[in-house]
Amino acid sequence: MKKERRKFKLSPLGIYAVLAYSFLYLPLAVVIVFSFSPTKSIVGFSGFTTRWYIKLFNDEALIAALIHSLQVSLTAVSIAVVVGTSGAFFLVRANFPGKQLFRSLSQLPLILPGIILGIALLILFMNLGFELSMFSILMGHVCFTTPVIMFQVASRLQRLPRSFEYAAKDLGATPVKIFWYVTLPMIRTAIIGGALLAFTMSFDEIIITYFLTGTWTTLRHDAFWSVPAGVRYFDRGANFCYGFNSFNG
Repeated sequence: MKKERRKFKLSPLGIYAVLAYSFLYLPLAVVIVFSFSPTKSIVGFSGFTTRWYIKLFNDEALIAALIHSLQVSLTAVSIAVVVGTSGAFFLVRANFPGKQLFRSLSQLPLILPGIILGIALLILFMNLGFELSMFSILMGHVCFTTPVIMFQVASRLQRLPRSFEYAAKDLGATPVKIFWYVTLPMIRTAIIGGALLAFTMSFDEIIITYFLTGTWTTLRHDAFWSVPAGVRYFDRGANFCYGFNSFNG
């Protein structure tokens, strides 16, 4: 018997998705292609070269800013995963007066414009006598990444039946084992999804970082303030790096 070949059909929704993604990512593809052009002109591709990337990887200030961004983002997300997951359990499982108020206040870092949050944190750190450094930037990033993970995990916890946990408890499992072997596997994807979203937001953050940075800068901050000056970031390799940063955002 001959197997029938399935004809590939693209639904109207699929066509819309292709057009939407093309609109979003084709400009980035153009930046990547022209990053290999030997000239600084974006009108016509006249050859192939990697000299812009050689200049990029020899730019110590840019590489240092990239490392700073990764340090801040990874550390902020690690803290946010622990605090946010704990907050999600507290929000869903605990009953206390003012629970709705607590929920609303927890959303403020996501609702407030970055400039307001940045100024508020700057005033706080100045009043406490903290110097602007990696720590101030890190705390600023933790402020808005924690609610992202907390509400992601809280949404998953609200949909989970507690019958599995009760069954494990009846079988003699300790609270730690119940969490590790029963609850955590069921909320793991929510934690990972929230962490990835939080990392993207942290890596792409510029406004809060601007108010909380001293001499310790991140890639997004360095790129943003170098573009008006002209010189470095109009090189092709740096444009690709900045485009990659925008892609993550």
